[in-house]
Amino acid sequence: MRALVTGCGRRLGFYLCEQLVAAGWQVTGSYRSERPELAHLRALGVELVKADFAREGEVDGLIAALAPHQDLTLVIHNASAFEPQADEQSAQLAQFEQFYRVHMAAPFQLNRALAPRLAQNANAGIIHVTDIYIHAPAPRFAAYVSTKAGAHSLAMSFARELAPAVRVNTIEPGPILFLDEHGDEWREQVLAKTPLAREGGLEPIWQAVQLLISNDYMTGASIRVDGGRSLAVI
Repeated sequence: MRALVTGCGRRLGFYLCEQLVAAGWQVTGSYRSERPELAHLRALGVELVKADFAREGEVDGLIAALAPHQDLTLVIHNASAFEPQADEQSAQLAQFEQFYRVHMAAPFQLNRALAPRLAQNANAGIIHVTDIYIHAPAPRFAAYVSTKAGAHSLAMSFARELAPAVRVNTIEPGPILFLDEHGDEWREQVLAKTPLAREGGLEPIWQAVQLLISNDYMTGASIRVDGGRSLAVI
């Protein structure tokens, strides 16, 4: 069995590649830019393909790299772009275009191209990683949240279209792993409104992935992995 994990260069995507290999999967990972950490994935046997989803045409190269792999059984759309909304309107439009390409256009193209192959393999699945804030969009992150919401809608459409051969689900993370630029005060504010009152880490997302892989009666489902954070913001 082979899995594709997009955005494997750091954080969640990197971790998911490690866990899938440990669980016996063959793994292909896509990444935007070279990082020293990728040497570790290569040593594990992960096939790495450079593809910047914000650049037109680069998804085609990833699809071509996957052509020999008839055992493709799982696709995890993890690649993401994130930053606060730009100040200038022209920059905002460029930013929205980038987010749209990464969160919606690339997954759409990949699903369209890979669905026939996935359908040939038992218990095939697609997982879109979205965000709990698609249900409570903040103006400062309008481009990010709206395109993540679009990714959710895309997943639900594919869940209907590709059934019963391919199952399509989403995972909605909350405060699982703060960014380096998140200061102590901001972290405390977030965790104060998170019922479980702690950062989740990456393992809970892997546990959700395992559930969606093993439970073959789930499609069109969205799993919130957020320590209850959505109860305070939705």
